[in-house]
This record gives sequence, C-alpha cells and structure tokens, in this order.
Amino acid sequence: MAAKRSRKAGTTVPTAQDIPTPPSIPAGIELDILDDIVGYRLRRAQVVVYQDYARTVASVDIRPSQFAAMTIIGANPGLSQTMLATTMGIDRSGAVILIDALEDKGLAMRVPSPVDRRTYAIMLSDAGQTLLARLKELVAEHDIRVTARLSPAERNQLNELLLRIYQD
Repeated sequence: MAAKRSRKAGTTVPTAQDIPTPPSIPAGIELDILDDIVGYRLRRAQVVVYQDYARTVASVDIRPSQFAAMTIIGANPGLSQTMLATTMGIDRSGAVILIDALEDKGLAMRVPSPVDRRTYAIMLSDAGQTLLARLKELVAEHDIRVTARLSPAERNQLNELLLRIYQD
C-alpha cells in the first residue's frame, strides 16, 4: 500500500491506491428498480465500508456496534444502559448484549449508578480506554479511505444527507 506519512509521527494517511474496490455488477445484469432505491445503494455501500472496517480492526476483533458503544460510553462515562440504547437507536436488550460482550473482553464495566440505585452506570475500563484511543485512530483512517473518492464537500454533504434520513 502506498500510504503517505502524516504530520503525526508514526501514522499514515491512506492514498487513492488504498481505496477499496466496490464489488461490480456482472455484465448483462439489470437491476431494474434497485437502481433507484436508496436502501439498495446504502446497503451496497455499507458492504464496502464494513469489509474495510473488518480488515482495519481485524487484530482487535471489535465489531462496528461495539466500537460505537465504546465511543459513546467513553464520551459519556456513567450513562445508563437505557441511554446507550436510545443513543444508538437499538433496543435495550441489544445494548445489554453489547455491554455484556464489552465486559467479557474486559473493556467496560457496570457500576452502581450514583443517581439511581435501580440502574447501573456504564464505564470503560482502563483497557477499554486504551483500546478506544487506538480504535479511533484506525477508524479515522478507515473513514478517510472509504470516502477517498469523494471531495471534502461531497463527504460533508453525504454525512448531512444520511443524518437527515435517520434523525428525528
């Protein structure tokens, strides 16, 4: 891979040669209505993004949902399972599964909530904080790589449009 050194010592910035090649549609295959369906295009793009993410973080075995949960917990130490679920747009039971997985890996912990005895506050462990710092670097490089075909203005526009689809 032909990556340039960034200003920060020891890190690299992906170049055009590092961009993942999206899977192409076989010649002669018609997509009919799929060509006009946003969900289909989002899913195809998501496959490319996920494959690059998986390669990027393969050595640490953290799923995108686990990274998202760690990031939210890291930015909001002590939040409840319910608040994590709401923030991620998932069911509370899904948040419990995520937290269980992070606890099993020694990356997060539940502690009694200082404001509500009926709930637990979620915190990252020291190992979780250390790993999250490294993951943020890896995922930032991954994000640059998978959006390298877009100009900065197009990248911002895409983020704004996607936000409008899922934000209330």
